[in-house]
Amino acid sequence: MGILENLGINWKVLVGQAINFLILLFLMKKFVFPRFFILLKERREKIEEGIRRFKEAKRKSEMAEIEREKILKEAKEKADLILKEAEKRAKLKEAKIIEMAEKEKEKIIEEAKRMGQDEIEKLKENFLKESLQISFLLAEKILVKKIDEKEDKKLIMEFLNQIKGYEKRN
Repeated sequence: MGILENLGINWKVLVGQAINFLILLFLMKKFVFPRFFILLKERREKIEEGIRRFKEAKRKSEMAEIEREKILKEAKEKADLILKEAEKRAKLKEAKIIEMAEKEKEKIIEEAKRMGQDEIEKLKENFLKESLQISFLLAEKILVKKIDEKEDKKLIMEFLNQIKGYEKRN
């Protein structure tokens, strides 16, 4: 044991320290290490749970992104269908409006023709009335002054001049 003493190591103190170390190791093994390992195990489980949740959240996020893309694509397709349908309806309405306008135009033209015919009929009727009046006046004058042929021609000429004057006024 001289070697230990030459190194400055007291073997009694070394043995005491070794016993103290073994006692401390036993106590730590009995009381501290189980709790420490339990804490480490719980910590490892929490970390693994966090990693698992992160992976699950990441997977769900990717699935949500895929679902979002799918929904956007469907919405775009539906919007395109709605636009096409609206264009079809607009074209149909346009055709109906044009058709109705054509019918209305034809009605207006027919009404104008009818009104024109009515006006023509009224003018003819007025012309016939005036012609009859003129004929009656002429006949009356001729009958009143039935003198001779010269006088008849003169009366007719005067009457025709009066008619021409009347036509110029109207």
